[in-house]
Order: sequence, then C-alpha cells, then structure tokens
Amino acid sequence: MTPIIIFHTSDLHGALAPGAVERLASLKRAHPGALLLDAGDAVKAGNLGVSPKGEPVLRRMAEAGYEAMAMGNRESHPLRAGLTRKLKDATFPVLCANLVAKRGEPPVVVKPSVIFDRGARRVAVFGLTVPMTRPGSGWARVTSFVFDDPVETAARLAPELRQKADLVVCLSHCGQNVDVLLAEVREIDLVLGGHSHKLFVEHRPGKAMVVAPGGYGRYVSRTEIVSREQVTSELIALEER
Repeated sequence: MTPIIIFHTSDLHGALAPGAVERLASLKRAHPGALLLDAGDAVKAGNLGVSPKGEPVLRRMAEAGYEAMAMGNRESHPLRAGLTRKLKDATFPVLCANLVAKRGEPPVVVKPSVIFDRGARRVAVFGLTVPMTRPGSGWARVTSFVFDDPVETAARLAPELRQKADLVVCLSHCGQNVDVLLAEVREIDLVLGGHSHKLFVEHRPGKAMVVAPGGYGRYVSRTEIVSREQVTSELIALEER
C-alpha cells in the first residue's frame, strides 16, 4: 500500500522566511498528494496579544501550501473578538478539538478536526492545545472559552474519527510529556507534536509514533505512514533565515 506523506512544522513564532516558504512548496510539488501541517504557535503575537497589522506568517503559510494547523497557545485568545481578529489571516483550518465555547460557536476557521481524501484512503487530522483556561477555574468566569483535558478529548474523539477514516493523526500543541500519553490512545496512528521546541522522533512498540520538528522554521518533518506500525519519519533542515 502506498504510504501517505506528511510534512509538519511547529512553533514558527512568525519566523517563516521566503526561502523556507519556497522549500516547503517545492517539497509538496515533489510529492503530489502530500499533506503540509503545523502543530501551532505559528503567529508572533503572544497569548494575550493581537497584532494590529495581522499575522503575515499565516499568509506565508498559505503560500507554502499548508492545509491545516493546530491552535497553539499563541493562536488562542481568552475572548471571542480577540480570537477572531488573531486568526483573520488564516485561510486553512485551525484545529482544536479540546476548545469549548461557553456561548455560541468558535470562529468559523476553528474546527476540531478535518478529513483529507488521498486517493483511496482518508486521513483524519484533529488538533489539541495545551489547556489555557480549565473548566471551573477562576479565569473561566471571564473567558469566552475553556479547554478540556487533551488526553481525555483524544480518547473520546479518536474512535469516532476511526469510523470515518483509514488513518487518524493527532496534531498536538501540548508538549512532549502529553504527546507520549496521546501515543497510547489505540485509535491514533501518528502524533505530530509541538510546544516543547524539541527535535525528536520516537516510536515505541505498541504506540503511535511521536514526531517533533523543533521551532522557528529550522526543520520540517517528513513522515511516511501506511499504518500505526508501518511508519518512518525524518527531520529535514529548511533554509536559514
């Protein structure tokens, strides 16, 4: 069976140089049908900040061909208006399955998951974010959103996605310690992580592979996956800024 190829970055913090954009675009052109994803913290603004000029990195990501990203803590905002404004330059889904709106719905660009058709196979990708405001906390009284536990969310959502897709990929901005717990969820085939700013590829017996490409656009991961057990990954250096 032909493997699905997935390229993935994380923690760009606004640092995606023109050379890196072209490099990512060329990698996609060289591998028709490959997915290009990001595991969050792409924007430059801080957790509570909103850039008045928007986020150019989101526009550069669209130019490179990104198809989805996880919401990082930098993409989050405690208020609905702030979140909407912060993500206005995103033309691809921003995934966060553990985000819960206290009233109404999140901005339309924010989705729990997305399913990609790749020939005869379907790939479900869902996003998770490190909880910024937990239900029942003091902050929850004044925020528009709360965040459920990411591992509990994955354990609930992954079996549902398994019914709809051949592969289930978790795009996590929760950090290495949580990612290794996510890899234990039986229905998850691959964990593409961020938040820890570390470079690693880990595949323990009986668990999903966990991949992290570091930060600031220095590396992109290239993962080829047929199944949870049949998967390989490497880290590719992008052009220096």
